[in-house]
Amino acid sequence: ESWWRAAYEKVSFFPPAIKHDLEKALPGIQPQKNPLTHGSFSRSLPTFTMAYSQSFASSIPGSLSRSPDSGGAPFPSHGTPAWIRFTWQSAGIGAAPEGADLIRPAAREEGGDVLKIFLLALSMDSAWNDSLALAEQHLKAEVGRLFNGTEPLCLVIPKGNRIIAASLMDPTPEASSHLVSGPAVLMEYRNRGIGSRLLHASLNTLREAGLETASGVTRGRSVASRHVYPKFGGIGAPVIFPKAKEEKSKA
Repeated sequence: ESWWRAAYEKVSFFPPAIKHDLEKALPGIQPQKNPLTHGSFSRSLPTFTMAYSQSFASSIPGSLSRSPDSGGAPFPSHGTPAWIRFTWQSAGIGAAPEGADLIRPAAREEGGDVLKIFLLALSMDSAWNDSLALAEQHLKAEVGRLFNGTEPLCLVIPKGNRIIAASLMDPTPEASSHLVSGPAVLMEYRNRGIGSRLLHASLNTLREAGLETASGVTRGRSVASRHVYPKFGGIGAPVIFPKAKEEKSKA
């Protein structure tokens, strides 16, 4: 039963036509309301035990370290690094690229839709295949934290009644990644400059929030690292995961 329920949760993020066909292949599963679209996010997101959450926190992208001294395996001297941290100087992002897309702040009640955009965008980029589960847990936790706190710093691009792109930010100066999600764009709207315009708007928003330097972490072979993040003066440097501490066995 748990396998079928997990499969149904995956189906819930597909477009309606595909979702309908796949739901027919999952007999015996009753559709459930998505808890992310109503009520408090903190009630709908996973609750971890303290021991697990500490281990998890040490291995999410926000906890990445710049040095092999943190205990992680160093990158090879050749090839593409697994993870890259990009940094931008606020004074050097330049003028906004041309485009007529409406970029607006996300409303608090749109958190569920924003999370769906993030997960769909990552699932369509093969560079995230081996880290998709980790990224999903991280994004769920961050959406819950930031949409439950003060007014979320999140930009979206709507198309009719649908959100097609989103970017979630953390303006806290000491945050390890100010671009929490980076510009996430649905597959059918890519290659139109939307990601670049959303990145510029995100960096400008962080500048207006008082940050002189902004940063974001992404996979080394991702679409973002190759075609989007190097823009507006973005400088990339490889980073590594620190080794997660093993959970102590209970006596």
